[in-house]
Amino acid sequence: MEKKPRNELEGKAKQPKSAKRFILPLLALVFLLFVAGHLFYLTKTQGELYHQYTFRVTRELVKTVTEAKTLLEEKGDKAFPLLDKMKSDQLGIYLYVYRSSDGLCLYHGENSALVGTRLDRFTDQLGKPLHKLVSREIKNPLNRHGWVHYYWNRPHGLFLEWKSACNLAVSLPDGTECYVGGGYYGIGAELEFARIAVTDADHLLKTRGEGALTELLAPTGPYFFHNTAVFLLRENGKSIIDPVLKKRYERDLLKLKDAVGHYPFKHLLRRLKTGAEAQVVLYAHSPLSMNDQKKIIYARRCTMEGEPVIVGTVIDAPHSAGQR
Repeated sequence: MEKKPRNELEGKAKQPKSAKRFILPLLALVFLLFVAGHLFYLTKTQGELYHQYTFRVTRELVKTVTEAKTLLEEKGDKAFPLLDKMKSDQLGIYLYVYRSSDGLCLYHGENSALVGTRLDRFTDQLGKPLHKLVSREIKNPLNRHGWVHYYWNRPHGLFLEWKSACNLAVSLPDGTECYVGGGYYGIGAELEFARIAVTDADHLLKTRGEGALTELLAPTGPYFFHNTAVFLLRENGKSIIDPVLKKRYERDLLKLKDAVGHYPFKHLLRRLKTGAEAQVVLYAHSPLSMNDQKKIIYARRCTMEGEPVIVGTVIDAPHSAGQR
């Protein structure tokens, strides 16, 4: 019988060790691909949930409030210490929990002295009844994340600023109906805020007709935010609620020029001839800068007692890439 070469036998003996050298890196590669795929899925899912928001802080706020809702549904008031850990001093985000029936504060991540006080007795500097507005918006199907905007000063701050708060309804394990929320100051208006206000105003005009105008004009209502309000005009460009004066006033908006000589409302009506909603840019003189301030008009076609009208609002355009 022919004897096999010694080196061949040695090769066979060493084969398992050689295979191990390939298997371990392969397993590591599979694991890394799994982790990368999972992270990609989570990022994609979060992007799909919050893609409508421009600012990073807005997306982070909505994510935080959503996670707090889940914790409260599972653990009730035992989740309060966990809510403390979700506070972000860097982004200025903290959480609160109020009882839906009477606005009693059950938890407050910024000022524990507010626990036991009643939000239904509180109004902002414009007279907005916050508990009433939050109770309305957490049930509003047009306002998925229960946004409420109010005018107040930061804790220990001197000057008034607009604050936007995200609120979600939550049922505690003992059956108590609450809402959990959080907000931020001084970032600016999201285009999503404009969409919510204008779509809501559209619905109000269709259901209540001209009787809706008083509510649309009220500075204490949901249609006044970040120093803007909804406007209303006819298809011929004549204003019903003026976008600048924020009151009932008739003038021809097609003649209005912005700071760079464009006719934004003429452009808006031209865009709305081919679409149900439209966005156009305008530039306004700013008293705080030598540069013109960029703004966005968001509007949609609507009807008021059978008459075709345009309802919209004007917000500041995002002004810093750092906010994104």
